Amino acid sequence: MKDYNLVYFGTMQQPLEYLKTHTPDIILITADILQEEVFTLLRLIKRQPELAKIPVLCFTDRSHPDSEQKALKAGAMDCIEVPFIRQFMKNRVDNYIKLYECSQNFVDVDKYQESISVSFAELVECRDVITGGHIKNVVQYFKLLLDEVISREEYADVITPEERDDLLRSALLHDIGKIGINDDVLRKASPLDYDEFEYMKTHTILGSKTIEKIIEETGGTRFLRLARDLAFCHHERWDGTGYPNGLKGEEIPIYARILTIADVYDALTSKRAYKEAYPHKKAVEILLEGKGSLFDPNLIDIFEQINDRFEQVLLHKKQISD
Repeated sequence: MKDYNLVYFGTMQQPLEYLKTHTPDIILITADILQEEVFTLLRLIKRQPELAKIPVLCFTDRSHPDSEQKALKAGAMDCIEVPFIRQFMKNRVDNYIKLYECSQNFVDVDKYQESISVSFAELVECRDVITGGHIKNVVQYFKLLLDEVISREEYADVITPEERDDLLRSALLHDIGKIGINDDVLRKASPLDYDEFEYMKTHTILGSKTIEKIIEETGGTRFLRLARDLAFCHHERWDGTGYPNGLKGEEIPIYARILTIADVYDALTSKRAYKEAYPHKKAVEILLEGKGSLFDPNLIDIFEQINDRFEQVLLHKKQISD
């Protein structure tokens, strides 16, 4: 394989030492050393975040039919039976290296998306000084409930782990529409009157339209589509009494229903110019009262089970501000 720079190892300890200081584009395990300790090596590689995405190909012997299953279960991306056609094997290796390079570029895209989301969130916070820190607080609470929902078997096919990171970045943009709200209303240090509140409601429409324009120009990504939905739907209510569209029940995307609980919890436990912060216990009571009316009853049940985690974040937030 003259097209590659190859490093050969004859023992199991040698590659572990090498991987401490080097990051190869691909790892090949040959058939002559495919034994139990190889599967241990595979598992060790996949447990290390900096190595986990490197493609691993195992060359398996058809005389040992269970070796392929063991290799895949231990973390191999693919297996190639020996003897093999040289060009066929080279094409497989080329394709997996290209796939790995693409995955590295996706990481860069993820960082870019996150930096954009954080920047916009900070821009909103600069304008909306009355609710200082609200967006980032909400995302912390959102993450707690989102991770718990994803871990539940009944939601296994509803929100995938792959969507998780996109949702966390998207949640930072849920109040982006507030950039278009006048300061007289946005920064008012007292409760809004009817007309002011109706005007404030439009931040959900402004936010979704802003993100929709970006989608139209770029073709959109899952991250942007989720951000648009969260901006539009985070004030919808389970019983249809929310805004801007009066969506009801499962018409509201589940991730927006999760965000709503996080959003209201932070609003209740935060001090405003026109109200004091409720303690955690009181906030939980109010949220539970909204079960089946304002909030998805199943999600509120999950919130109730893990509400102590919300309290820990709240206590940490207060320690920082004191």
